[in-house]
Amino acid sequence: MPVQLNNLGYFLDLLFSRTGDLRDLTEAISMQRKSLDLTSEGEERIPIWLNELGLSLDLLFKRTGNLRDLTEAISMHRKALDLTPEGHADMPTQLNNVGSSLELFFRRTGDLRDLTEAISMQRKALDLTPEGHAIIPTCLNNLALSLDSLFNRTGDLHSLTEAISMRRKVLEITPEGHPSMPGRLNNLGCSLCSLCRRTENLRDLTEAISMQRKSLDLAAEGHAHIPMWLNNLGYALVFLFQCTGDLRDLTEAISIGRKAVELTPEDHASKPIRLNNLALSLDSLFRSTGSLHDLTEAILIRRRAVEITPEGHADMAMQLNNLGCSLDSLFIRAGDLRNLTEAISMQRMSLDLTPEGHVSMPMRLSNLGLSLDSLSRCTGNMRDLTEVISIRRKAVEITPEGHADMAMQLNNLSSSLNWLFKLTGNLRDLTEAVSITRKVLEIAPEGHANMHIWLHNLASSLLSLFIRTGDLRDLTEAISIRRKALKIAPKGHVGMLISLNHLGISLEYLFQRTGDLRDLIEAISSYRSSAVYPSGSPHVRLMAARNWTRLLNLSSPPSPAILSAFDTSIYLITLTATLEQTMENRYRQLQVNSGVTLEAASAALMLNRVDKALEWLEQGRCLVWGQLNNLRTPLDDLRNCNAQLAARIMQVSKVLEAAGSYTRTTWTEMSLSEKTSLAEQAQDNLNLSRQWDGLLEEVRVIPGFESFLKPVSCTTLLQHLPDSGPVIVINIDTRRCDAIALLPGRDQPLHIPLPDFSLELCNQYREGLTAQLRSFHLRYRGESALLASESEYVDDGRGIRPVSLREKNGETVIRKILRGLWEKLVTPILQRLELSKVDQPSERTLPRIWWCPTGPLSFLPIHAAGIYGNASSESLMDYAISSYIPTVAALTDRIKNIQSIDKESIGVFMVSQPKVDGASPIPGTTTEVRAIYEVITAVEMRAKKLEETNITAAECLDIMDKYSIVHLACHGSQNTKDPLKSRFLFHDGSLELGTIIQRSLKNADLAFLSACQTSTGVDDLPDEAVHLAAGMLAAGYRRVVATMWSIGDRDAPALATDFYQYLLDHRSSAIEGGLDGRFSAHALHHATKQLRLRLDDNSDQSLLTWIPYVHFGY
Repeated sequence: MPVQLNNLGYFLDLLFSRTGDLRDLTEAISMQRKSLDLTSEGEERIPIWLNELGLSLDLLFKRTGNLRDLTEAISMHRKALDLTPEGHADMPTQLNNVGSSLELFFRRTGDLRDLTEAISMQRKALDLTPEGHAIIPTCLNNLALSLDSLFNRTGDLHSLTEAISMRRKVLEITPEGHPSMPGRLNNLGCSLCSLCRRTENLRDLTEAISMQRKSLDLAAEGHAHIPMWLNNLGYALVFLFQCTGDLRDLTEAISIGRKAVELTPEDHASKPIRLNNLALSLDSLFRSTGSLHDLTEAILIRRRAVEITPEGHADMAMQLNNLGCSLDSLFIRAGDLRNLTEAISMQRMSLDLTPEGHVSMPMRLSNLGLSLDSLSRCTGNMRDLTEVISIRRKAVEITPEGHADMAMQLNNLSSSLNWLFKLTGNLRDLTEAVSITRKVLEIAPEGHANMHIWLHNLASSLLSLFIRTGDLRDLTEAISIRRKALKIAPKGHVGMLISLNHLGISLEYLFQRTGDLRDLIEAISSYRSSAVYPSGSPHVRLMAARNWTRLLNLSSPPSPAILSAFDTSIYLITLTATLEQTMENRYRQLQVNSGVTLEAASAALMLNRVDKALEWLEQGRCLVWGQLNNLRTPLDDLRNCNAQLAARIMQVSKVLEAAGSYTRTTWTEMSLSEKTSLAEQAQDNLNLSRQWDGLLEEVRVIPGFESFLKPVSCTTLLQHLPDSGPVIVINIDTRRCDAIALLPGRDQPLHIPLPDFSLELCNQYREGLTAQLRSFHLRYRGESALLASESEYVDDGRGIRPVSLREKNGETVIRKILRGLWEKLVTPILQRLELSKVDQPSERTLPRIWWCPTGPLSFLPIHAAGIYGNASSESLMDYAISSYIPTVAALTDRIKNIQSIDKESIGVFMVSQPKVDGASPIPGTTTEVRAIYEVITAVEMRAKKLEETNITAAECLDIMDKYSIVHLACHGSQNTKDPLKSRFLFHDGSLELGTIIQRSLKNADLAFLSACQTSTGVDDLPDEAVHLAAGMLAAGYRRVVATMWSIGDRDAPALATDFYQYLLDHRSSAIEGGLDGRFSAHALHHATKQLRLRLDDNSDQSLLTWIPYVHFGY
């Protein structure tokens, strides 16, 4: 029975080796254990059966990665060896098998002692094996495998060449058609690939790939080792691409890598390494084409590989290192510092796990150096750069002479020394950088795929040298080298756009030195080529586009070619903040390029292209707002034409909107599985964004939908203007300031130059207003005064500090600002529009004006512009009723897509929060809400009032969905660092802007935000309308009453009551049983006038009390 059981186990082993079915192997081991249990002690076949059980356990370990199985296998093999008499014919077999198990153990734990013992036993096995014995090929193959491992651990080239020699000998003595032939061919291919990585002799790599292809051709259909052989071929093809730059090899590598991963069971011990190799090929593709989709997929795969690599596995250091490299690439591409921080953390962990003397130590040091270099360039911290240079010197020092990686290590060191020079100005660092890069080019093989990168780096160092010394020879050499780099760079490589941009910089310096116009023309051409490059980082291309426009802007008026340059710039800005990113990330990206759109509009106006200026201001401002509106676009027309396509767009838009509103928890506190989940989400978002773009293309081929969700043209904007007054867009730029008036009935916008207004003056007014607001302590509703005097204006606990700063002529700063806005900005516009002052005006007789300010003008009260004397005044309020809009399209979309409000939702919902943690009490909010409630319910109108602890922030948002009008009387706060966290304060927490804009309230009409800082905006994003008022518009409200700064707790209730009373007095029969929000601007104008009458003077205290109230929307 033991013999039969053991034989059955043997055949099940063979079956598993052929099919990979784990059930066969598990049953084989069970049979073999049972056979041994039933065998009497002293039976001569026990060593053989122990050996066979050990082999089966070896296979089980290779399949599952469970270290206990391998430990038991080694124990079985050692016991079999101990029981085998000296000189026995089986001794070589037993020694060989112990050695093979120990080599496996080394690969799992990284302990060099196990590998040394394995090699010793395998050499002994060969020594004891008679010439011509059938076991010799197996023994040679296994010893070669151990020598491969020794090379991979120590870098000892002698071990690798000996392994290759043995593998060649194995093939010589393996008969044609032998079942082991495919595996042995593949093994030689792997060794030759390793040799090429060390020496960069392409003949070795070509032979390696040939061997691996042949092994797959000979493999039987369904062979269990096919995934491994595919993986090895894919790895070799990636390396071939890295050497030659031929994208076809990389495309094949990715295809093969995907197949290898697909054929590998989820629980297979080799799954992590196969995932790693697939990610390597995707990383390489990203570096060549710049496609973010490939990089995010690589990161997702790498996170998965790290997650399933067992703790303590020798491969963990490699997996962490590779994940760190991919995250560093993501930082360079997307600019999120959290990715770089994690990359550095991963790479430090990898180095901690890498034994001293490990062959990968130089490369892992180099990779950490790359990430720290990125950090030092981002922060300018000298300590980071000092560590980088120290790490890179060590990497060079421990890289063997003649190693293929030496050129790369030297290049990295040179790059850091160049950066060190830029920070310190020490010429020795730069001189060393140039010297090292020249050495890189000397030792690099002709035709190396990275040659254009190394040439580029030498040119950068030479340009720095020229800037420092003024030696024209360095500049001309730099230009010559850059031309060569561009000539040899693989077609379509993303490095081209960086080289083109830098060539432009060098030529610009040459023009400044020689005055030769041909150099300037070529510089412009280089910048243009970089900006319009079909692939690569939009950030780098935008940098080139800005250089392009800057040179074209040198002439006045600029060349008409600048229109194309700015068209490209604005398009690229939209690419830096695309839908797959969270809104938080999009805002971060937009901060960097704030002002480009205004500069573009200024150039267009110089060329009398007012239509183009308007289109750019619409396309390049309020980008995130526009994206959100696009995702919520009504699809009635499309639904009538193609209901299925409309449904798909609706489905994708909802998921994208939710993804964009996601806010991430603290990065450092996330577990690995949470980060993997986040990477999966990022990949899903990217796929969704691609799907969205594809759906738009699909819609735009339908007749009549050619411009679906494209940037709105000037002609289209003019078709849907309000009848009750003009829309005024004001562009503020360093070169000029202009207004663009859009008038109903006109087929062209009206250009109104503002020669007396300037960006400098606008900033002065902004600083003066900010200083005064600070002086009067106008930050939060209800904040108490810090200073008291007997003449103080007391506001029931909210407090205003009576400090009226005055100019030399006796006029206060506030009055001077309002006078300046009136005389230099508003009056020229009114005169051009022929709007005159209305005597004894009523709200019904005044026209409306919708103001769309840009840049820092967004923070100034245009609606209050005027001359305010002690007894009398003249102001914009005498001429028109003012409203603000974030973009013209935000207004025309409301007019074009007027939707009726469900009768069930008509009504007013009121909330007061007089007491919240961390803020002063504002009892006036209770008075305010009760007064409004009394006015509303007196006419039996639907209303709901909730105060203090009777409502939570979450409940408030839910109830808002059921009422057409909401009135929030509470503390409000603008978060300048994270705009989406701007919030209304409730007793139980906050109602944040990021939460509000996730909603799409179908029956929302009017929001009255009786809180502070609800339309303040953010300094770094003046053209993105990032404030609570804009958030309410985004959530669906057609109009919003908001505040520019703190409002008085005493006066707010009366103004709000006057506001609602006006709406009640002017109810429309069209809205049965409710208030008509269309008159909200008139109501605010009326309520503000009443407040001014009660204040009865034009002191700064009075002005700052009524001015903050503003109206947004239709």
